[in-house]
Amino acid sequence: MKGYRNFLVVFTLLFALYIVAELNKPKAINWEISLSKDDKDPYGAYVLFKSLKELLPTAAIESYRTPVYNQVNNYTGRNGAYLIISPDFKPSGEDLAELDRFVRRGNVALISASDFAKSLQRKLRFTTSSRMSLGLMDSTSVNLVNPQLRNNSNYVFRRMTIDEYFSKIDTANSTVLGINDRGRPNFIRVKSGAGVYLVHAAPLCFSNYFMLYRNNASYTSKVLSYLPQNTNRLFWDEYYKLGPTGPTTPLRFILSNPYLLAAFRLGLIALVLYVLFEMKRRQRIIPVIEPLKNTTLEFAKTIAGLYYQQKDNQGIARKKINYFLDFVRNRYFIPTTALDSTFLNTLSQKSGVALSEVEPLVASLREIDYDYPVSDTLLLTLNTQIDNFYKQVK
Repeated sequence: MKGYRNFLVVFTLLFALYIVAELNKPKAINWEISLSKDDKDPYGAYVLFKSLKELLPTAAIESYRTPVYNQVNNYTGRNGAYLIISPDFKPSGEDLAELDRFVRRGNVALISASDFAKSLQRKLRFTTSSRMSLGLMDSTSVNLVNPQLRNNSNYVFRRMTIDEYFSKIDTANSTVLGINDRGRPNFIRVKSGAGVYLVHAAPLCFSNYFMLYRNNASYTSKVLSYLPQNTNRLFWDEYYKLGPTGPTTPLRFILSNPYLLAAFRLGLIALVLYVLFEMKRRQRIIPVIEPLKNTTLEFAKTIAGLYYQQKDNQGIARKKINYFLDFVRNRYFIPTTALDSTFLNTLSQKSGVALSEVEPLVASLREIDYDYPVSDTLLLTLNTQIDNFYKQVK
């Protein structure tokens, strides 16, 4: 037990040191691209979502984590806007068809992604590409075309992050709204029915990091200024970047929290160590001791066999009678010295057995008491009468 106690002490100290180290460890920056409204990491969209109310003060802003079809298939209003900012946008055919009906009714869809579904590219007649840069300077910078919105100098950002552009567009139906430093379009407007598509090829321009970098927030707000000022409802999409429900594992809450995850891992390690320590036996194997057998039944069968072989009906009858009278005395507290009428009536009343059943039984007891030897027939009759009595007693 001493070794086991030492193990617990060492384990407790190590666990305490680990917790202290984890609590004081600086949190690592998460560079994953989520563009989610609740993500405050560099590539989340928390800053943008919180700024929407200032940009569109009259619009009702709601976020959804369901496909486009679920949100606008019954929507008949106008002056609405659907804002989809995601690393990639690949809706199903039904979602794309419903989005197009939404736009044609007089609404706006602003879609910003690095990778667009082929079906959307065919519908709006554009293709995208990206430029790779091996230099030390920013790979590209962006600006707007409208002279009233264009900045004197381009908006720059980290290298190889906003390199996407439209390599081909339908110039007859598309209007270029924004370009990169090489004059290639990265923001276009495509009219559809009574509404328009605003398609942007660099979604990181809407991230926290981009908006907080120098004066880049001005660029993002100018892009969003193409949404009509009379927009009365804004649909903010979370589905195409996060999925419907997030992680599906039952441990998703533990795995999503770094401290719970560390504790979970440490617990698994401790469990494995405990099993390894417990594999070693602490004492010798305890031998299996068979319990003593109950030989009462065998003994009774042996004695009965001896009486039967010797044809001692008198002895068997005496044993049956003595056992029966002992049962009457202990169960009903009736004296058995005289088997008279008083005994008959008392036994019948206390046992609940009819007097007509008790009388022949007592008669057999008397007969055996005075008759010798006992015949096989009388012995069998006595045995039957006693068994019937036991079955009827209360």
